[in-house]
Amino acid sequence: MPQPPPSLLARYTAPEEQIYLRTHAQRYERLLELVRPLAPVRILVVGPSYETVLLRDAFPSASVNTLGWHDNRFPLREHESHVQFDLNDPSYPELERHDVIVCSEVIEHLHVATVPVLRFLASGLAPGGHLILQTPNATALAKRIRMLFGRNPYDPIREESGNPGHFHEHTVDELVSAVGEAGLEVTRVLTENYFDHGSRKNRAYRAVGRLMPPSLREGITVMARTP
Repeated sequence: MPQPPPSLLARYTAPEEQIYLRTHAQRYERLLELVRPLAPVRILVVGPSYETVLLRDAFPSASVNTLGWHDNRFPLREHESHVQFDLNDPSYPELERHDVIVCSEVIEHLHVATVPVLRFLASGLAPGGHLILQTPNATALAKRIRMLFGRNPYDPIREESGNPGHFHEHTVDELVSAVGEAGLEVTRVLTENYFDHGSRKNRAYRAVGRLMPPSLREGITVMARTP
């Protein structure tokens, strides 16, 4: 199974950070596979995160800017910028143009409509630029099984304003439709069981992921470009 880059594991050593990095290692691998052929010069990461560092390591000559709430764990380099902005606020600022915008594990945390947010992000793409979205699948098999047993498959909203949890998870069709309504052309749709939760049951679940219908897999990755 994919492992997190050693540079990330060496930099972020708190137990919860190590767990998160290992859980998302395969998702990171998929993200890099999609971005590498694009050879971007300017990248925007929505929600400063480990992806920010991952992309800086993978593309050292690129500017990897950020948008969202500031996070001291992911400081800017000299030639980079951060737009401090809450995506739940409809008064969207003007964005500089980027070759690639990465929005991973973010939209499920928003309590506003998806299409206006995606339309805003699309405004920050250069001609021919690409938006890459990664988000959990609302109708994954594990969630359906929990519902069959009368259990709510979704966590309750947390009391922490800075990390309230998931307000709305998307289905594959729902997300593809929202991307199209935002004026972007979908070029790739991937669904995978790429979250490694470390248990034997989860390993078995991931092992049969390719045999599952796409609508039952855990994670959704959508790649889209400006028309």
